[in-house]
Formats: sequence, structure tokens, C-alpha cells
Amino acid sequence: MHRRSPILEKLAELYAASTAGETGRAARDFSIRCDALLAEADCESGDAYANALADLTAADGGALVIVKDRRSHDWQRIRVPLEGEAALFARIGRVSPTAERAAWAALFTEAADWPVPEKYAAAWWAFCQRRAETTLRGEGWPPLQKRKRKRARTQLGIVAALLAWTHPALLRTVSAQLAGNSKYFESCPATLQTLLAEASGGAVLSFADLGITDNPRSVTFHGPVRVRLGGGWTDYSAHAGASSLSETDLAAAEAIECAAPRCITVENATKFHELCALGCGDVFVFTSYPNRATVAFLRRLPVAVERHHFGDTDPWGFDVLRTLRAALGGTDIAPLHMRFRPKTDAPALTTRDTAKLRKLLTSPLLADVRPELERMLAAGDKGDFEQENVTVTAAFPYAAT
Repeated sequence: MHRRSPILEKLAELYAASTAGETGRAARDFSIRCDALLAEADCESGDAYANALADLTAADGGALVIVKDRRSHDWQRIRVPLEGEAALFARIGRVSPTAERAAWAALFTEAADWPVPEKYAAAWWAFCQRRAETTLRGEGWPPLQKRKRKRARTQLGIVAALLAWTHPALLRTVSAQLAGNSKYFESCPATLQTLLAEASGGAVLSFADLGITDNPRSVTFHGPVRVRLGGGWTDYSAHAGASSLSETDLAAAEAIECAAPRCITVENATKFHELCALGCGDVFVFTSYPNRATVAFLRRLPVAVERHHFGDTDPWGFDVLRTLRAALGGTDIAPLHMRFRPKTDAPALTTRDTAKLRKLLTSPLLADVRPELERMLAAGDKGDFEQENVTVTAAFPYAAT
């Protein structure tokens, strides 16, 4: 059906967000003042106004009811009765909220018959039936996303398959085999584990309950560090290159000693290896956004060891600094050479960069570098942001040239 304005789309949007649209039940029909609807649709004057009135008139009596003043016949309100919902959404080529809820209920009703191990069959059936009933009433979507039913079908299928998983494996292996993507589980772990708990009647609360564990995490470092593990000491001070410790070994270590006066976390691999080659007696830790092993290592260094972070100076580089500070519970990690450096041909800030930068400007954890963030925002570009462009020498604080 030909429409000349966005008025019906806006009306449908508002209806869908109402009690009637969300649940299919309401004490009275959805309605809105005509002037308010025209304002919402940006159709208050000129051709837009005339086209909006024409579209509303064409839909009157089927998809909606135009309520007029009894004496003047001026339009007062637009009313959408429950029985007009299907016609309204058909006019704009969208699935109605009632049909959408029915599709969700049908998905869970279908899923109830999917095969799961016998010990979980009763809990799975009850879970699916309960979800079918609640979604039909316009309730009960979380942790699933209401607007992503196709994704929900995939996740439900994965949960059914997980209930049949019987052997120890790493998370990415299971993700690749059940989702066709080794990183899929990492994109929605809370959703999958919440559904697992509900679908198993509380018998399976996490991936770990099925013998599925995260890929091993480790910290990469260089410097005068000694670790006591299993009663014996390992001295890393003589190692010319990078060393690593797994999260498991860190947790089991009886003691960690560090003779360095400073610890420098370094965002990029090139600079990390260059700094290691200086042989200056400090500890260098290679990390962008830190994993659990890196945080555990940094936490176990002696309090007397100064902490610094050397990273890129785009919004994301400063966000790594913020993340490190948040993970370690304070702002005692000093930025090293993290100043905005103007550059004539610097890449412009993207919309995403700008949004991140504005958020960083409000963070108490970055109050000391706020002037640098403000300079970047004012410039509208990232400047000479790459860490690799900073040449460092051995003189602390690794004087840049």
C-alpha cells in the first residue's frame, strides 16, 4: 500500500511499545493525541503534514480510528484497537507484535521436542513449555533478545547439544563443534549458561559443570622475577627473551619475588621486545586489555614496585590504561609517553572513536590524562598515536626521541 509519510510507522512503533503491543492485553485501546503523533513523526507542517493526514485517513476504520471532536470535528486522537493491530502492521509491511509473540511461543513449543539426554528431559520440556507461555504473554525473554529470534533458535539448539556433552574439552573446541565458530561461546557466555541452568532444572550451572573450560591464559613478561612453585624457585632474570606463566601456575605459586624498581606494561609487541632488549633491570609485561593471568601477575608484584603503562594514544590505547587501573583497583599506574602528538595527516576520529573518547573523558580513572583526551577531541583526529613511532632509549623514563 502506497504511503506518503512515516506517520503509520511511528504509530506502529509507539503501539508496539505500549502495554497492548507488548502483551496483547490492555484495559483500553492504545491511543495518542494527534498533535503528539504528528510531532513524533516530524510531520507537523507543510507537505509532511498533509501527507500524514492522508495516510491516517486511508487507514481509518480498519487499522485505526480517528477520534474527532463532536462539534468541531477537529481531529483529537488516533486510536488503535487490538483488532486493528494486524491491519496497521500489514500496511507498513511489518510482522505484528501478536504474530511475533506467537512465533516465539511456536519456537519453544518446537524446541520441547528436540532430543536431550533422558536425565534432563523433564526439565527441558518444562523449560520450553514455560517459555512458550511467557513469551506468548509478552514476558520472559531474558537472557534472550526479543528482537533476535533467529539467534535465539541457534542458542537454544546449542543448549540442547550442551546437555548431551560428556567429555572434558576447551571452550573454543566445543564452540567450533556446536556453533560452527570457535569464538561464538565467548560472545554470549552468560546467555548460554543462564539458559543451561534453567533448561537443566539447576543441575548444570556453568560450562565447567560439563567439563568445558576456558583456553589457558598466561602472562608474558621479561625481567628480574623469581617464582616459587612446587617448593622450587625459578629465576627468570637471566632470560634474554620473553617468558610466560600460565594462570594455573600463578595460582599455585607459593611466592613471587621481583627485584626490579619498576614494572612497565606495554601494549604492542614490537615495543615490548625493544624494551626487553635494553637490559635495564625493569620488569616489562606485554598486554593490551589484560587477561586474568596478567592481572594476577601484576597483583602479586611487591607494592614497592612502581607501575607504568606505555601504550597507543588513540581512544582505545587510553581505554587499555583505564582497564588496567580498574582491574588493579586504583590510579597508581602512571602513563608513560602517553601524550597526544599532533600530526598533519593523522587519521580522523570515527564516530565510534569519538563516542569512546567522550566516555573516557568522564572516567575518574583517567582524570590525570584528561588534558590529552581533550586535545585529541579538539583536533578531531588521533594524532601520531602508534606506540611504534616512539623511539626509546635506556635512560629512565626511557627517554623518547
